Amino acid sequence: MGFTKGGIGSTSSAPSEPVIAAPAPTKLASTSELPTAFGGNSAPRAQRSFLRSGTSSTSKPSTPLPAHEQAHFNKIGSTIGAQMLAKMGWQAGTGLGATGEGIVIPIESKLRPKKMGIAFKGYREKTEQSKLEARRRGEVVSDDEEEVRPRQSKKGDAKEKRSDAWKKPKKVKTKVEHKTYEQIVAEAGQEPAASGIGQIIDATGRTPREVASLADISLSSWTPSTDPTRIPEVRHNLRLIVDACKNDLDGLAREAKALEERKRFITQEGIRLQKKVSDEAELIARLQQVKLVVDDIGAKAKELASVYEATLDDFSPLFSTLLVQYPVEFDRYRLDEIVVAAIAPMVRRIVAQWNPLQDPPGLITTFRTWKQALKVNSVDKPPDTQIDIYGARIVATPPAIEKPMTPFESLLWNVWLPKVRTCLNNEWSPEDPTPAVKLYEAWSTFLPPFVRDNILDQLILPKVSKAVADWSLKRSTVSLHALVFPWLPYLGLRIDYVLDDAQRKVKSLLRSWVPADGALKDLGGWMEVFDKGEWDAMLLKYVVPKLGSLLRDEFRINPRNQNMEPLKQVLAWSTLLRGSVFAQLLETEFFPKWLDVLHIWLIQPKVSFEEVAQWYSFWKSSFPDSVQSMPGVARGFTRGLQLMNTAIELGPDAPTMLKRPDLRAEQAIANVSMKKSTATKIAPARIQEITFRSIVEEFAASHNLLFIPTGRAHEKSRMPLFRISSNIGGKGGLLVYVQDDAVWAPDGDEYRAITLEDMVLRANK
Repeated sequence: MGFTKGGIGSTSSAPSEPVIAAPAPTKLASTSELPTAFGGNSAPRAQRSFLRSGTSSTSKPSTPLPAHEQAHFNKIGSTIGAQMLAKMGWQAGTGLGATGEGIVIPIESKLRPKKMGIAFKGYREKTEQSKLEARRRGEVVSDDEEEVRPRQSKKGDAKEKRSDAWKKPKKVKTKVEHKTYEQIVAEAGQEPAASGIGQIIDATGRTPREVASLADISLSSWTPSTDPTRIPEVRHNLRLIVDACKNDLDGLAREAKALEERKRFITQEGIRLQKKVSDEAELIARLQQVKLVVDDIGAKAKELASVYEATLDDFSPLFSTLLVQYPVEFDRYRLDEIVVAAIAPMVRRIVAQWNPLQDPPGLITTFRTWKQALKVNSVDKPPDTQIDIYGARIVATPPAIEKPMTPFESLLWNVWLPKVRTCLNNEWSPEDPTPAVKLYEAWSTFLPPFVRDNILDQLILPKVSKAVADWSLKRSTVSLHALVFPWLPYLGLRIDYVLDDAQRKVKSLLRSWVPADGALKDLGGWMEVFDKGEWDAMLLKYVVPKLGSLLRDEFRINPRNQNMEPLKQVLAWSTLLRGSVFAQLLETEFFPKWLDVLHIWLIQPKVSFEEVAQWYSFWKSSFPDSVQSMPGVARGFTRGLQLMNTAIELGPDAPTMLKRPDLRAEQAIANVSMKKSTATKIAPARIQEITFRSIVEEFAASHNLLFIPTGRAHEKSRMPLFRISSNIGGKGGLLVYVQDDAVWAPDGDEYRAITLEDMVLRANK
């Protein structure tokens, strides 16, 4: 009888092996006495031989086909595929392949029931075609392979079972890896056993025998036997035992490796804990030293509390020791609270006797030396945020965290600030800003931002704004400049809060000013506050006409008894007015009178040119150098010098032949010639934005014309009207308005756009 190669209950076929004759075995136990694992069943199982057939047929005989398969082959017999197979020697009922060992019946597909996975509820995938092929090959198909229909249950039970099915552990195919004994021992981290392995028993033959080495076992050939005791089930069970032992050995190796890792980790953890213990011991020792210093600070505070005239400087050595020797502990444990608590009683006593307006820098010197100990203006480390520098995404800004006040900030808020508030509210007057300015300058860089802002917003700016609103030229004892300008460097963005009202005051002041009031005090500082164009327009509207009227009506040229007061009042505005406007004022109102008197003097019969020269020098020296350098003023004095030279050349004929100078006519002729000679003029670079109105104003100024606001508006366009005139009093000239980058002038009853050249010609008529 033969044996099949395989495990327990295996039905797979195995290749044949040569038969070895063996003596009849001893009495065998009945199959009923063997365990079920060794194949003991009620029915004896057919055994297949290990013998290989001496002859092999090239093809197997035809197998009778079922009736439905015969009908199927008859139906497809005329197809191209069947004809091609027939040409290759294939016949219906025979298997595929050269030896006919392939399948006989075409592969059959089997539809799995809906919503059913592989092998669910014992469902088998084997089809009738695969069963027939197995039987044709001589394999035994058990009844278990028959199709088992899943039991139809209620909808609720099926849903519950399906929900439990996914909870079952997934079967994972384990990859088998073979290892030698030496590899397993090496992975366990142990030394390999000695080369001598002891007694070796060769059990490969019928009878066990002792051999000297493993090489002798390899020399003895083992061949299959027909011994019924050497059944395949024993070999299979031994293989299972070997695999189980191998798995146990692998587990032991892994456990030994894990133990080594654990041992190494425990060693490192022990070193770390020892270092931590030493660090903690060192920290405890340092904290004990810190406690001694803190106790000294407390003792010093109690000692100074009983002294009447104590100072804060006695704490400096102790605070210095705490900061220099223990900086880490000072920051970690917030020892600034101890510092503030120690000095708080002394600070209360000192602040109670302190007058901030009389002694602004009080306490600031001592506090600056303790700046680090008090944590003044300390900057916290910003939070680490991930910033995308390429702009690929927007990084949300971390929310601002409101920080509580530090102990020193709380001391300033509760002790120092109330004293300052009381003095500023009750004792300080905005008309004398110097004490408050000195106080703010001394403490502004040292105070926290919220305390500094509170002083400005709640104490200083309200009083300054009220003083500006109540300021009057006649009633106030100080100038508006003295009220506002000392605070401008410290206002920052709050500057508009004060300047808006102050600028309105300045405009009102200029509007109501008359020459009899004299020059306005500290008016030059306001030039930097106003916009340049706004400043020039304001002076042209409110000041220049009054100055022209002063020179025209009250100023007289009298060589015998000269009154210089009106001219001095005009010259006081030379630094405030634009140069071209001031020169035009003198050319219009001063030099015609001056040249007329000079002409009358020169046509006298017995004129003394030495006296005339002295008179000329007197007038020229009466003007500042900045005024003399103005083109219009220099031109006026040059015209007087030319008149004197002409009189000297004419000699006795001067009374009859010396012509009376007409400065305005000469000026108009010079402007026309200048216009013809200069086709274009390069405009100077401007920092401010250039508008068409500024272009018109510059063009008019280049032709010695004034661009004076009238304070009225055009009825239809509602645009402001301007008067372009050479007269400083604003009489005559041309009334225009600017709109849509064009100058509009009256043409009958309507206004029409004109060129800038036409504007100059019509204004000079």
